[in-house]
Amino acid sequence: MKTRFFAFAALALTLAACNNDNENLNDGPVAAQFIADITPATRVNSEGTDWTDGDRIGVTGAGFTNVPYKRENGKFVTDGTTIYFNDTETHTFHAYYPYQSDGGTVTVSTAADKQGADIDFLFASGATGDTHNPTVSFTGDHAFHHCMSLIKFTFKAGDGVDFSQEKPASYTLSGLKHEGTFDTTTGTTAVTAENESPITMQLGGATTSQLIILPQEVTTSPGLSVAYNDETYTTTLPQPSTGKFDTGYAYTYTITLNNQSITVESPEITPWKAGDSNDASATL
Repeated sequence: MKTRFFAFAALALTLAACNNDNENLNDGPVAAQFIADITPATRVNSEGTDWTDGDRIGVTGAGFTNVPYKRENGKFVTDGTTIYFNDTETHTFHAYYPYQSDGGTVTVSTAADKQGADIDFLFASGATGDTHNPTVSFTGDHAFHHCMSLIKFTFKAGDGVDFSQEKPASYTLSGLKHEGTFDTTTGTTAVTAENESPITMQLGGATTSQLIILPQEVTTSPGLSVAYNDETYTTTLPQPSTGKFDTGYAYTYTITLNNQSITVESPEITPWKAGDSNDASATL
C-alpha cells in the first residue's frame, strides 16, 4: 500500500510540475497574431471589397511602434519585426493602412495621378491582446474604417445623347482642396492647401468614376464640367447638408447628359457611409 501511495504522490507531483511549466511558458514572450476587417467592407481597388494579398498595415502596441504586417493567404504576417507580448499585461493596439515607413504625420495629395488604394487611408484602434490571448482582433467595433471622403460619379445618356457611339471623355471637378496630411497615430486628416484647385479625370471609355478626397468644409458649391462629343457640359454639385465632405462618407452622383443640358440626380447608396446631395441642372 505504501508503495502504491508513493507512486500516486510522485505522479501528482509530476503533473503539477508540468502544469507549472506550461504556466511559465504562457507567461513568457508570445508572438502576437492579427486579424482585421474593414467596416463597411469596401476598398478602393480593382480586386473587390476586402483586403488584397500584399496589403501592408502599420501596427503599434505592447511597446512596439509602427511595425509592418503584410497580408498573405488571407492572414496578416510579420514583414520583418515580430510583435511579442513580453509580460502578463493586456495591451491595446492601433493600426493603419497603407503602411508608411516613417509613420507619424504624412503628407497626402489627392491629385488625379495619386488616386487609388494608396490614399484610401484606413485606421483601427482599441483591439487588445496578451500572452494568454495573443490574437488581436481588429474586428467589430475595432475594425478598420475609412479616414478619407469619397465622391462617385455615374454618367448616363439622356435625351438626344447616345453613349453607344461615343462616351464622355473626361470631367473636371473644381472647388475642393487636394493637399493635406494623415496622422498614422490617430487616423485623423487635415487640409493644408490654402486654395481650391481643379482636378481632371480621364474616363477612358468608362461611365463611372470615383475620387478620394480629403474631408473638408465647403463654402461654395463644387463645379463640375464634363467633356462629351467636343462639347463641355457644366453644372454644380450642391453642398452637403453638413457643410462639409465628412470622414468615411461617400457622395454618389448620377450625372445625366441631355442634348442641351446636364442634370445631377440624388445620390445612390454606397458601401461607405452614405453621404447626401440634391438635384441640380445646367445647360451648355
